[in-house]
Amino acid sequence: MAGRGEIASGVSVVWKRWRRSLLVLGSVVTVFGVLHHVDHVVRGNHSGWPFKEEVTPFTFSLLVYALLLPGIYMNLRGRVAAGWWLFTAVVALALITFVHFVGADREAPIRDIYGAYGNPVWGMLALVVLYGLVLGLAALFVTALRALLARRARD
Repeated sequence: MAGRGEIASGVSVVWKRWRRSLLVLGSVVTVFGVLHHVDHVVRGNHSGWPFKEEVTPFTFSLLVYALLLPGIYMNLRGRVAAGWWLFTAVVALALITFVHFVGADREAPIRDIYGAYGNPVWGMLALVVLYGLVLGLAALFVTALRALLARRARD
């Protein structure tokens, strides 16, 4: 029969894995997010302040880093922060979905990403970054949800 210390140690290892997974996914999403925002600026379309005079949805999308960076900080400080990451993933996925994929009047449709470069290699690279961001956010969502459910099952 396992002693109390052994059980606590096992739980600690599990939570370290959840924290590490969320840290890696949060960092990957942050890198893809930066690359995607750089893509907006390089393309010159669907950009905004601080790179252009007007405030646009791009400007407000920069606020996502106010969610991503504290999550990374919390993970680095030893917190799992699964609820934070779940909220962040939902907000970012909703933003990307409505800006890039939903409705005829969406802000930045796929054709504007691919077609802006005039070079299929650069256009495809921009789409790989976008889809990497979406897949990273989906993985972050699933991992954060699983971590929250694991915590509830433990409590």
